Amino acid sequence: MKRTHCLLFFVVLTAVGVSAQQDPKYRAPRTESRQPDLQGVWNFNTGVPLQRPASAAAKKVFTRDEFDARRVALRNALGLIGKFAPVEDVGLDWMDGTLHVEDLRTSLITYPENGRLPAVVEGVRRMPQPEEFIAALAEMKDGKLPPALGALLAVFQGARRDSYTDFMLSERCLIDALVPMVPQFDDNVLQIIQGPDHVVLVTDFWRRVVPLDGRPHVPGTMRSWAGTSRGRWDGETLVIETRNFNDRLPSLAGVGTGLDKVVTERLTRTASNRIDYSATVVDPKSFKDRIELSFPMALVNSQVLDFACHEGNYSMRNSLSAARLADAQAKK
Repeated sequence: MKRTHCLLFFVVLTAVGVSAQQDPKYRAPRTESRQPDLQGVWNFNTGVPLQRPASAAAKKVFTRDEFDARRVALRNALGLIGKFAPVEDVGLDWMDGTLHVEDLRTSLITYPENGRLPAVVEGVRRMPQPEEFIAALAEMKDGKLPPALGALLAVFQGARRDSYTDFMLSERCLIDALVPMVPQFDDNVLQIIQGPDHVVLVTDFWRRVVPLDGRPHVPGTMRSWAGTSRGRWDGETLVIETRNFNDRLPSLAGVGTGLDKVVTERLTRTASNRIDYSATVVDPKSFKDRIELSFPMALVNSQVLDFACHEGNYSMRNSLSAARLADAQAKK
């Protein structure tokens, strides 16, 4: 299944694993260069939404019953997607969404305090996100689509397909590193490799090489999809600052572009089998306030395999042909 289809399923719905215990006195083992050792393969699957649901507006943590009920409702919602979306019904068994660290929070966003994205700058475009489709489906009653879902679908279904440029970047396999990292429906496995003056972050479909040697950021005229990162150690914490993004990807959650975005990430090993990840996003051209988010990552015995995707996939031609047939039918 193409990654485009995977993006329709943002929320991971599986049983919660055993919580990793944090020791406030824990000190990470050291590498040969005496740096905190973050190396290994880390899983960051989560059942926590990026934004706090409206139904939990006054709560920062779900009860166990609320968490389970939400999981059931969203699982049922996922089963409805094939009834109106062009997604092949191959089931969900091929994905490993095991939650390795218990987390009952109502949002990954820790600031603003309401667990929601801050106000968007006037005139900035916002593309609806997969989690919104899933949340709207969960509200479906008596087989009728809720108004909110109809509006979201119209954004995509009403678009013309005259050229390959009319397709989403993910449909064209033009995907780069997500900065900051945000758990998706799949591929939530990160390998960390360390050297004395570099740290490398590897997933199955992107790579980030982070210098630790104090070199300055490149000039603002030099831009890239994943920006340019510079790292440093603050005690036990690896701090990574990334800037110089291009304008081809949204800033965060489908909002604006990352052209003026600055992201500061922090990775701290808090137990032998756990890293706590947090990030602060500052983008005054897209959001009216900063955004902070966090989640735990668990050490797993796993491998990171290469994700295969290529631009100009075979279905692109079929999609454009279908669009021309639809045009011909509309003229009759």
